[in-house]
Amino acid sequence: MARPVLRLHLHGPWLVAAMLVLLALILLWRDRFSPTSASWGLLGSAAICFSIGCVCRTSWQLARRPTQPPSPL
Repeated sequence: MARPVLRLHLHGPWLVAAMLVLLALILLWRDRFSPTSASWGLLGSAAICFSIGCVCRTSWQLARRPTQPPSPL
């Protein structure tokens, strides 16, 4: 049962980032890409979620890497 939760933690931030980009583009389209639109902040939030997903994925891969004893010199 731990595996589906782990997959959600790994892929969840990327799914949220994709949804935020879509929502931001829809709202920006409605506002005709106005520079004063609050939707530009959603793109920043999507970038943050994407970077969190990258950190989670990298940490997970490093944790799964087999440890090797140091070679004697």
